[in-house]
Amino acid sequence: MHHGMLVGDESVPTMLHISDLHRTSEPRPSNDELIAAIVSDAKRWEAEGIPLPDLIVVSGDLIQGVQLDASDADSEIEGQYREVADFLRTLAQEFVDSDRSKVIVVPGNHDVHWVRSLSAMRPLATCPARTGTKAYEANSKVRWNWKDQRTYEIVDGDMYASRLELFRKFQRDFYEGLDPSPLPKVNGDLVFAEYPDLGLVVAGFASWHGNDCFCHVGDIDPSMLSASQKLLARSEVPIAVAVWHHSIVGGPRESDYMDQRVIHRLVDFGFHVGLHGHQHYAAAAPFELRLPNLTSMAVVGAGSLAVGDSALPMGERRQFNVVVIDPDHESITVHVRGMSPAGVFTGSHRDDFGGNTFIKLKLPSALGRSHKPTITQRLDDAMTAVGARQFERALRILSEISPYMPERARQIEIKALDGIGCRERLIEVLSPPQNVDEAMKLMSILLDAGRFDEAARQLEVSRTMIDPVFYAELAERIAVGRMAS
Repeated sequence: MHHGMLVGDESVPTMLHISDLHRTSEPRPSNDELIAAIVSDAKRWEAEGIPLPDLIVVSGDLIQGVQLDASDADSEIEGQYREVADFLRTLAQEFVDSDRSKVIVVPGNHDVHWVRSLSAMRPLATCPARTGTKAYEANSKVRWNWKDQRTYEIVDGDMYASRLELFRKFQRDFYEGLDPSPLPKVNGDLVFAEYPDLGLVVAGFASWHGNDCFCHVGDIDPSMLSASQKLLARSEVPIAVAVWHHSIVGGPRESDYMDQRVIHRLVDFGFHVGLHGHQHYAAAAPFELRLPNLTSMAVVGAGSLAVGDSALPMGERRQFNVVVIDPDHESITVHVRGMSPAGVFTGSHRDDFGGNTFIKLKLPSALGRSHKPTITQRLDDAMTAVGARQFERALRILSEISPYMPERARQIEIKALDGIGCRERLIEVLSPPQNVDEAMKLMSILLDAGRFDEAARQLEVSRTMIDPVFYAELAERIAVGRMAS
Protein backbone atom coordinates (compact mmCIF):
# COMPACT_ATOMS: atom_id res chain seq x y z
CA MET A 1 0.00 0.00 0.00
CA HIS A 2 1.07 3.54 -0.60
CA HIS A 3 -0.19 7.06 -0.04
CA GLY A 4 -2.26 8.61 -2.81
CA MET A 5 -3.09 5.49 -4.82
CA LEU A 6 -2.11 5.70 -8.46
CA VAL A 7 -4.87 5.92 -11.04
CA GLY A 8 -3.02 5.26 -14.27
CA ASP A 9 0.13 7.28 -13.71
CA GLU A 10 -1.39 9.87 -11.42
CA SER A 11 -1.33 10.26 -7.67
CA VAL A 12 -4.75 10.75 -6.13
CA PRO A 13 -4.92 13.00 -3.04
CA THR A 14 -6.56 11.12 -0.16
CA MET A 15 -7.80 12.25 3.25
CA LEU A 16 -8.61 10.21 6.35
CA HIS A 17 -11.64 12.14 7.64
CA ILE A 18 -12.48 11.53 11.30
CA SER A 19 -14.83 13.44 13.57
CA ASP A 20 -16.46 13.49 16.98
CA LEU A 21 -13.71 11.81 18.93
CA HIS A 22 -15.39 12.63 22.24
CA ARG A 23 -15.87 9.57 24.45
CA THR A 24 -19.28 9.34 26.10
CA SER A 25 -21.01 6.45 27.81
CA GLU A 26 -19.91 2.84 27.78
CA PRO A 27 -18.60 1.04 25.88
CA ARG A 28 -15.73 3.51 25.87
CA PRO A 29 -12.94 2.52 23.45
CA SER A 30 -9.38 3.33 24.45
CA ASN A 31 -6.87 5.05 22.19
CA ASP A 32 -5.06 1.76 21.62
CA GLU A 33 -8.27 -0.01 20.66
CA LEU A 34 -9.25 2.67 18.13
CA ILE A 35 -5.79 2.89 16.58
CA ALA A 36 -5.48 -0.89 16.32
CA ALA A 37 -8.89 -1.17 14.65
CA ILE A 38 -8.15 1.58 12.10
CA VAL A 39 -4.68 0.26 11.27
CA SER A 40 -5.99 -3.28 10.90
CA ASP A 41 -8.76 -2.08 8.59
CA ALA A 42 -6.24 -0.12 6.48
CA LYS A 43 -4.55 -3.40 5.55
CA ARG A 44 -7.73 -4.31 3.66
CA TRP A 45 -7.96 -1.08 1.71
CA GLU A 46 -5.59 -1.97 -1.13
CA ALA A 47 -7.73 -4.97 -2.09
CA GLU A 48 -10.76 -2.66 -2.13
CA GLY A 49 -9.05 -0.01 -4.24
CA ILE A 50 -8.75 2.47 -1.35
CA PRO A 51 -5.44 4.34 -0.96
CA LEU A 52 -3.70 5.19 2.27
CA PRO A 53 -4.23 8.81 3.30
CA ASP A 54 -1.95 11.73 2.54
CA LEU A 55 -3.71 13.90 5.13
CA ILE A 56 -5.75 13.43 8.31
CA VAL A 57 -8.71 15.77 8.81
CA VAL A 58 -10.40 16.04 12.22
CA SER A 59 -13.69 17.95 11.98
CA GLY A 60 -14.33 18.82 15.61
CA ASP A 61 -15.62 17.58 18.96
CA LEU A 62 -12.27 16.31 20.12
CA ILE A 63 -13.41 15.96 23.74
CA GLN A 64 -16.66 15.37 25.61
CA GLY A 65 -16.24 18.41 27.86
CA VAL A 66 -17.90 18.69 31.29
CA GLN A 67 -21.33 19.35 32.74
CA LEU A 68 -22.22 22.66 34.38
CA ASP A 69 -21.88 21.22 37.89
CA ALA A 70 -18.32 19.90 37.39
CA SER A 71 -16.18 20.65 40.46
CA ASP A 72 -12.78 20.78 38.72
CA ALA A 73 -13.70 21.50 35.12
CA ASP A 74 -10.32 22.77 33.91
CA SER A 75 -8.42 19.75 35.19
CA GLU A 76 -10.93 17.32 33.69
CA ILE A 77 -10.92 19.04 30.29
CA GLU A 78 -7.12 19.23 30.20
CA GLY A 79 -7.01 15.48 30.88
CA GLN A 80 -9.36 14.84 27.98
CA TYR A 81 -7.14 16.91 25.67
CA ARG A 82 -4.07 14.96 26.77
CA GLU A 83 -5.87 11.78 25.78
CA VAL A 84 -6.85 13.11 22.34
CA ALA A 85 -3.36 14.58 21.76
CA ASP A 86 -1.88 11.13 22.36
CA PHE A 87 -4.43 9.61 19.98
CA LEU A 88 -3.76 12.09 17.15
CA ARG A 89 0.02 11.84 17.47
CA THR A 90 -0.19 8.05 17.30
CA LEU A 91 -2.58 8.19 14.34
CA ALA A 92 -0.19 10.59 12.58
CA GLN A 93 2.69 8.21 13.28
CA GLU A 94 0.78 5.35 11.66
CA PHE A 95 -0.45 7.16 8.55
CA VAL A 96 1.55 10.34 7.80
CA ASP A 97 5.00 9.58 9.22
CA SER A 98 4.32 11.68 12.35
CA ASP A 99 4.06 14.84 10.20
CA ARG A 100 1.67 17.03 12.23
CA SER A 101 1.48 19.53 9.37
CA LYS A 102 -0.57 16.88 7.58
CA VAL A 103 -3.18 16.78 10.36
CA ILE A 104 -5.93 19.42 10.19
CA VAL A 105 -7.76 19.91 13.49
CA VAL A 106 -10.79 22.16 14.09
CA PRO A 107 -13.02 22.46 17.19
CA GLY A 108 -16.65 21.52 17.71
CA ASN A 109 -19.35 22.44 20.19
CA HIS A 110 -18.06 19.92 22.77
CA ASP A 111 -14.75 21.80 22.80
CA VAL A 112 -16.52 24.84 24.31
CA HIS A 113 -15.96 25.17 28.07
CA TRP A 114 -19.52 25.22 29.48
CA VAL A 115 -18.55 26.05 33.07
CA ARG A 116 -16.66 29.15 31.99
CA SER A 117 -19.59 30.11 29.76
CA LEU A 118 -21.99 30.01 32.68
CA SER A 119 -19.53 31.83 34.95
CA ALA A 120 -19.65 34.76 32.52
CA MET A 121 -23.44 35.08 32.82
CA ARG A 122 -26.00 36.20 35.38
CA PRO A 123 -29.73 35.46 35.38
CA LEU A 124 -32.14 38.30 34.65
CA ALA A 125 -35.25 38.99 36.67
CA THR A 126 -37.28 39.70 33.54
CA CYS A 127 -37.29 38.42 29.99
CA PRO A 128 -36.22 41.11 27.47
CA ALA A 129 -38.09 41.61 24.22
CA ARG A 130 -37.14 39.29 21.35
CA THR A 131 -35.33 36.89 23.69
CA GLY A 132 -36.48 33.97 21.53
CA THR A 133 -34.47 35.40 18.62
CA LYS A 134 -31.59 37.09 20.42
CA ALA A 135 -30.76 33.98 22.44
CA TYR A 136 -29.52 32.29 19.24
CA GLU A 137 -27.56 35.20 17.79
CA ALA A 138 -23.76 34.89 18.00
CA ASN A 139 -23.13 38.50 19.03
CA SER A 140 -26.08 38.83 21.40
CA LYS A 141 -25.53 39.22 25.15
CA VAL A 142 -28.78 37.39 25.89
CA ARG A 143 -29.17 33.63 26.38
CA TRP A 144 -32.11 31.44 27.32
CA ASN A 145 -31.89 28.36 29.55
CA TRP A 146 -34.75 25.96 28.92
CA LYS A 147 -33.95 23.94 32.05
CA ASP A 148 -34.76 26.69 34.54
CA GLN A 149 -36.87 28.75 32.12
CA ARG A 150 -34.79 31.88 32.69
CA THR A 151 -32.99 34.49 30.61
CA TYR A 152 -29.27 35.04 31.16
CA GLU A 153 -27.04 37.96 30.26
CA ILE A 154 -23.35 37.70 29.37
CA VAL A 155 -21.73 40.23 31.73
CA ASP A 156 -18.04 39.19 31.82
CA GLY A 157 -16.61 39.40 28.30
CA ASP A 158 -13.16 38.11 29.23
CA MET A 159 -14.52 35.08 31.05
CA TYR A 160 -16.90 34.38 28.16
CA ALA A 161 -14.05 34.54 25.63
CA SER A 162 -11.99 32.15 27.78
CA ARG A 163 -14.54 29.37 27.15
CA LEU A 164 -12.52 28.66 23.97
CA GLU A 165 -9.04 28.91 25.45
CA LEU A 166 -8.37 25.28 26.43
CA PHE A 167 -8.96 24.07 22.89
CA ARG A 168 -6.82 26.89 21.53
CA LYS A 169 -4.01 25.89 23.88
CA PHE A 170 -4.32 22.28 22.75
CA GLN A 171 -4.20 23.37 19.11
CA ARG A 172 -1.18 25.65 19.63
CA ASP A 173 0.68 22.88 21.45
CA PHE A 174 -0.19 20.34 18.75
CA TYR A 175 1.21 22.51 15.96
CA GLU A 176 4.14 23.91 17.97
CA GLY A 177 7.42 23.96 16.09
CA LEU A 178 5.96 23.60 12.60
CA ASP A 179 7.30 25.97 9.96
CA PRO A 180 5.26 27.16 8.24
CA SER A 181 2.58 26.94 10.89
CA PRO A 182 -0.93 25.87 9.84
CA LEU A 183 -2.16 28.65 12.15
CA PRO A 184 -2.04 31.91 10.16
CA LYS A 185 -1.45 35.18 11.97
CA VAL A 186 -5.07 36.27 12.11
CA ASN A 187 -6.99 37.46 15.14
CA GLY A 188 -9.23 34.44 15.46
CA ASP A 189 -9.64 30.73 14.83
CA LEU A 190 -8.46 29.55 11.42
CA VAL A 191 -6.24 26.76 10.10
CA PHE A 192 -4.79 27.20 6.62
CA ALA A 193 -2.36 24.77 5.00
CA GLU A 194 -1.17 24.33 1.43
CA TYR A 195 -0.02 20.99 0.04
CA PRO A 196 1.31 21.73 -3.48
CA ASP A 197 2.51 18.15 -3.94
CA LEU A 198 -1.09 16.99 -3.49
CA GLY A 199 -2.72 19.87 -5.33
CA LEU A 200 -4.77 20.66 -2.21
CA VAL A 201 -5.19 23.69 0.02
CA VAL A 202 -7.17 23.15 3.25
CA ALA A 203 -8.85 25.78 5.41
CA GLY A 204 -10.16 24.75 8.82
CA PHE A 205 -12.87 26.84 10.48
CA ALA A 206 -14.25 26.98 14.02
CA SER A 207 -18.04 26.78 13.74
CA TRP A 208 -18.41 27.70 17.43
CA HIS A 209 -18.94 31.45 16.95
CA GLY A 210 -21.43 32.40 19.70
CA ASN A 211 -21.69 28.80 20.88
CA ASP A 212 -21.93 28.23 24.65
CA CYS A 213 -23.72 26.23 27.33
CA PHE A 214 -27.15 27.58 26.28
CA CYS A 215 -26.71 28.52 22.60
CA HIS A 216 -25.89 25.47 20.50
CA VAL A 217 -26.21 27.05 17.06
CA GLY A 218 -23.27 26.57 14.69
CA ASP A 219 -21.70 29.64 13.10
CA ILE A 220 -18.33 30.78 11.74
CA ASP A 221 -16.91 34.17 12.64
CA PRO A 222 -17.40 36.35 9.52
CA SER A 223 -13.92 37.82 9.96
CA MET A 224 -12.43 34.33 9.62
CA LEU A 225 -14.41 33.73 6.44
CA SER A 226 -13.00 36.97 5.05
CA ALA A 227 -9.48 36.01 6.13
CA SER A 228 -9.80 32.66 4.35
CA GLN A 229 -10.84 34.42 1.14
CA LYS A 230 -7.69 36.55 1.17
CA LEU A 231 -5.45 33.56 1.85
CA LEU A 232 -7.16 31.42 -0.78
CA ALA A 233 -6.96 34.16 -3.40
CA ARG A 234 -3.17 34.21 -2.99
CA SER A 235 -2.83 30.44 -3.29
CA GLU A 236 -1.98 28.81 -6.61
CA VAL A 237 -2.88 25.33 -5.36
CA PRO A 238 -5.82 24.19 -7.53
CA ILE A 239 -8.25 22.33 -5.23
CA ALA A 240 -9.61 23.98 -2.08
CA VAL A 241 -11.07 22.04 0.87
CA ALA A 242 -12.98 23.66 3.75
CA VAL A 243 -13.38 21.94 7.13
CA TRP A 244 -15.78 22.83 9.93
CA HIS A 245 -17.76 20.95 12.57
CA HIS A 246 -21.52 21.58 12.45
CA SER A 247 -23.90 19.96 10.00
CA ILE A 248 -25.82 22.29 7.68
CA VAL A 249 -29.25 20.69 8.02
CA GLY A 250 -31.40 19.90 11.04
CA GLY A 251 -34.88 18.83 12.05
CA PRO A 252 -37.71 21.19 13.04
CA ARG A 253 -37.03 20.67 16.76
CA GLU A 254 -33.26 21.25 16.48
CA SER A 255 -31.10 24.36 16.56
CA ASP A 256 -27.59 22.88 16.70
CA TYR A 257 -26.69 23.19 13.03
CA MET A 258 -25.18 25.88 10.83
CA ASP A 259 -27.01 28.27 8.51
CA GLN A 260 -26.43 27.20 4.91
CA ARG A 261 -25.77 30.81 3.96
CA VAL A 262 -22.33 30.39 5.54
CA ILE A 263 -21.63 27.73 2.93
CA HIS A 264 -22.75 30.15 0.20
CA ARG A 265 -19.75 32.30 1.02
CA LEU A 266 -17.33 29.36 0.99
CA VAL A 267 -18.65 28.30 -2.42
CA ASP A 268 -18.36 31.87 -3.66
CA PHE A 269 -14.73 32.07 -2.47
CA GLY A 270 -13.83 28.99 -4.51
CA PHE A 271 -13.89 26.02 -2.14
CA HIS A 272 -14.58 22.75 -3.96
CA VAL A 273 -15.06 20.35 -1.03
CA GLY A 274 -16.48 20.75 2.48
CA LEU A 275 -15.88 18.28 5.33
CA HIS A 276 -17.82 18.33 8.61
CA GLY A 277 -19.04 16.13 11.45
CA HIS A 278 -21.46 16.70 14.36
CA GLN A 279 -24.42 14.59 13.25
CA HIS A 280 -22.77 11.23 14.14
CA TYR A 281 -23.55 9.64 10.76
CA ALA A 282 -21.91 9.73 7.36
CA ALA A 283 -23.35 11.73 4.47
CA ALA A 284 -22.19 13.02 1.11
CA ALA A 285 -24.02 15.23 -1.39
CA PRO A 286 -23.48 18.21 -3.68
CA PHE A 287 -24.47 21.57 -2.22
CA GLU A 288 -25.57 23.82 -5.06
CA LEU A 289 -25.55 27.59 -5.13
CA ARG A 290 -26.94 29.65 -7.96
CA LEU A 291 -24.91 32.79 -8.36
CA PRO A 292 -25.21 34.23 -11.88
CA ASN A 293 -24.18 30.67 -12.81
CA LEU A 294 -24.71 27.39 -11.02
CA THR A 295 -21.77 26.33 -8.89
CA SER A 296 -21.51 23.80 -6.09
CA MET A 297 -19.49 22.27 -3.30
CA ALA A 298 -19.24 18.57 -2.50
CA VAL A 299 -20.23 18.42 1.18
CA VAL A 300 -19.13 15.32 3.12
CA GLY A 301 -20.13 14.49 6.69
CA ALA A 302 -18.31 11.95 8.86
CA GLY A 303 -19.91 9.86 11.58
CA SER A 304 -18.54 9.72 15.11
CA LEU A 305 -15.35 7.78 15.66
CA ALA A 306 -15.61 7.24 19.40
CA VAL A 307 -18.92 8.10 21.08
CA GLY A 308 -20.80 5.49 23.10
CA ASP A 309 -23.74 3.54 21.76
CA SER A 310 -26.33 5.81 23.37
CA ALA A 311 -24.95 8.84 21.51
CA LEU A 312 -25.25 7.19 18.09
CA PRO A 313 -28.34 7.69 15.91
CA MET A 314 -30.53 4.62 15.49
CA GLY A 315 -28.86 2.05 13.25
CA GLU A 316 -25.51 3.84 13.14
CA ARG A 317 -22.08 2.63 14.23
CA ARG A 318 -18.77 4.30 14.98
CA GLN A 319 -17.42 5.47 11.65
CA PHE A 320 -14.79 7.33 9.68
CA ASN A 321 -14.38 8.28 6.04
CA VAL A 322 -11.64 7.94 3.46
CA VAL A 323 -12.09 10.75 0.93
CA VAL A 324 -10.34 10.32 -2.43
CA ILE A 325 -10.09 13.27 -4.80
CA ASP A 326 -9.35 12.50 -8.46
CA PRO A 327 -8.81 15.80 -10.31
CA ASP A 328 -8.22 14.21 -13.71
CA HIS A 329 -11.54 12.38 -13.62
CA GLU A 330 -13.22 15.28 -11.79
CA SER A 331 -14.54 13.00 -9.07
CA ILE A 332 -14.59 12.57 -5.31
CA THR A 333 -15.08 9.12 -3.80
CA VAL A 334 -16.18 8.86 -0.18
CA HIS A 335 -15.55 5.46 1.46
CA VAL A 336 -17.33 4.95 4.79
CA ARG A 337 -15.86 2.51 7.31
CA GLY A 338 -18.05 1.33 10.18
CA MET A 339 -17.20 -0.54 13.38
CA SER A 340 -18.86 -3.86 14.12
CA PRO A 341 -20.08 -4.77 17.63
CA ALA A 342 -16.83 -6.73 17.96
CA GLY A 343 -14.77 -3.58 17.37
CA VAL A 344 -13.72 -4.28 13.76
CA PHE A 345 -13.85 -1.58 11.05
CA THR A 346 -15.04 -2.63 7.59
CA GLY A 347 -16.92 -1.01 4.72
CA SER A 348 -20.25 0.39 5.94
CA HIS A 349 -23.14 -0.29 3.58
CA ARG A 350 -25.25 2.87 3.36
CA ASP A 351 -28.88 3.03 2.26
CA ASP A 352 -28.33 6.58 1.02
CA PHE A 353 -25.37 5.31 -1.04
CA GLY A 354 -27.61 2.77 -2.77
CA GLY A 355 -26.46 -0.01 -0.45
CA ASN A 356 -22.80 0.59 -1.29
CA THR A 357 -19.94 1.32 1.09
CA PHE A 358 -18.90 4.32 -0.99
CA ILE A 359 -20.35 7.09 -3.11
CA LYS A 360 -18.81 8.99 -6.00
CA LEU A 361 -19.52 12.70 -6.42
CA LYS A 362 -18.51 15.12 -9.14
CA LEU A 363 -15.58 17.35 -8.20
CA PRO A 364 -17.09 20.80 -8.72
CA SER A 365 -15.37 23.51 -10.66
CA ALA A 366 -15.01 26.64 -8.55
CA LEU A 367 -15.74 29.97 -10.21
CA GLY A 368 -13.46 31.72 -7.77
CA ARG A 369 -10.44 29.53 -8.61
CA SER A 370 -8.22 29.44 -11.66
CA HIS A 371 -8.63 26.43 -13.93
CA LYS A 372 -5.23 24.93 -14.60
CA PRO A 373 -4.41 21.97 -16.85
CA THR A 374 -4.47 18.60 -15.13
CA ILE A 375 -1.27 16.67 -14.57
CA THR A 376 -2.25 14.26 -17.34
CA GLN A 377 -2.72 17.14 -19.77
CA ARG A 378 0.66 18.62 -18.83
CA LEU A 379 2.38 15.25 -19.21
CA ASP A 380 0.76 14.84 -22.64
CA ASP A 381 2.12 18.27 -23.60
CA ALA A 382 5.59 17.30 -22.38
CA MET A 383 5.52 14.03 -24.33
CA THR A 384 4.41 15.89 -27.46
CA ALA A 385 7.32 18.29 -27.00
CA VAL A 386 9.78 15.39 -26.75
CA GLY A 387 8.34 13.89 -29.94
CA ALA A 388 8.90 17.23 -31.68
CA ARG A 389 12.48 17.31 -30.28
CA GLN A 390 11.56 20.38 -28.19
CA PHE A 391 13.45 19.01 -25.22
CA GLU A 392 13.89 22.28 -23.31
CA ARG A 393 10.14 22.95 -23.53
CA ALA A 394 9.40 19.44 -22.23
CA LEU A 395 11.65 20.03 -19.22
CA ARG A 396 9.96 23.38 -18.49
CA ILE A 397 6.57 21.68 -18.46
CA LEU A 398 7.84 18.96 -16.14
CA SER A 399 9.29 21.54 -13.75
CA GLU A 400 5.79 22.99 -13.32
CA ILE A 401 4.37 19.73 -12.00
CA SER A 402 7.26 18.85 -9.70
CA PRO A 403 7.24 17.48 -7.00
CA TYR A 404 4.37 15.29 -8.28
CA MET A 405 6.67 13.46 -10.74
CA PRO A 406 4.74 10.22 -11.27
CA GLU A 407 6.57 7.44 -13.12
CA ARG A 408 5.44 8.68 -16.52
CA ALA A 409 6.98 12.09 -15.81
CA ARG A 410 10.26 10.42 -14.88
CA GLN A 411 10.41 8.59 -18.22
CA ILE A 412 9.67 11.78 -20.16
CA GLU A 413 12.39 13.62 -18.23
CA ILE A 414 14.93 10.91 -19.05
CA LYS A 415 14.12 11.18 -22.78
CA ALA A 416 14.33 14.98 -22.71
CA LEU A 417 17.64 15.04 -20.82
CA ASP A 418 19.05 12.42 -23.17
CA GLY A 419 17.89 14.52 -26.12
CA ILE A 420 19.81 17.62 -25.04
CA GLY A 421 22.80 15.65 -23.78
CA CYS A 422 22.53 16.88 -20.19
CA ARG A 423 24.75 14.14 -18.81
CA GLU A 424 25.09 15.23 -15.16
CA ARG A 425 21.38 15.69 -14.60
CA LEU A 426 20.66 12.42 -16.41
CA ILE A 427 23.01 10.58 -14.05
CA GLU A 428 21.14 12.11 -11.07
CA VAL A 429 17.75 11.01 -12.41
CA LEU A 430 18.94 7.50 -13.27
CA SER A 431 20.57 6.92 -9.87
CA PRO A 432 19.49 4.48 -8.68
CA PRO A 433 18.04 2.84 -11.82
CA GLN A 434 14.49 1.52 -11.63
CA ASN A 435 14.77 -1.16 -14.34
CA VAL A 436 17.31 -2.92 -16.55
CA ASP A 437 17.04 -0.37 -19.39
CA GLU A 438 17.83 2.48 -17.00
CA ALA A 439 20.69 0.49 -15.50
CA MET A 440 22.26 -0.14 -18.91
CA LYS A 441 21.84 3.51 -19.94
CA LEU A 442 23.43 4.71 -16.70
CA MET A 443 26.36 2.30 -17.07
CA SER A 444 26.92 3.44 -20.65
CA ILE A 445 27.02 7.12 -19.63
CA LEU A 446 29.41 6.50 -16.74
CA LEU A 447 31.76 4.31 -18.77
CA ASP A 448 31.86 6.79 -21.67
CA ALA A 449 32.69 9.53 -19.14
CA GLY A 450 35.50 7.45 -17.65
CA ARG A 451 33.86 7.45 -14.21
CA PHE A 452 34.81 3.85 -13.46
CA ASP A 453 34.55 3.93 -9.66
CA GLU A 454 31.03 5.31 -9.84
CA ALA A 455 30.17 2.78 -12.55
CA ALA A 456 31.36 -0.01 -10.25
CA ARG A 457 29.10 1.20 -7.43
CA GLN A 458 26.07 1.46 -9.72
CA LEU A 459 26.80 -1.95 -11.22
CA GLU A 460 26.67 -3.49 -7.77
CA VAL A 461 23.38 -1.68 -7.02
CA SER A 462 21.92 -3.03 -10.28
CA ARG A 463 23.31 -6.56 -9.91
CA THR A 464 19.89 -8.24 -9.60
CA MET A 465 18.52 -6.43 -12.67
CA ILE A 466 21.29 -7.21 -15.16
CA ASP A 467 21.79 -10.52 -16.97
CA PRO A 468 24.87 -12.31 -15.57
CA VAL A 469 26.56 -12.31 -19.00
CA PHE A 470 26.14 -8.54 -19.38
CA TYR A 471 27.15 -8.08 -15.75
CA ALA A 472 30.43 -9.90 -16.36
CA GLU A 473 31.13 -7.88 -19.52
CA LEU A 474 30.48 -4.58 -17.73
CA ALA A 475 32.64 -5.61 -14.77
CA GLU A 476 35.48 -6.43 -17.18
CA ARG A 477 35.13 -3.05 -18.95
CA ILE A 478 35.30 -1.29 -15.58
CA ALA A 479 38.40 -3.25 -14.57
CA VAL A 480 40.15 -2.47 -17.89
CA GLY A 481 39.16 1.18 -17.63
CA ARG A 482 40.53 1.45 -14.09
CA MET A 483 43.88 -0.01 -15.15
CA ALA A 484 44.12 2.27 -18.17
CA SER A 485 43.41 5.34 -16.06
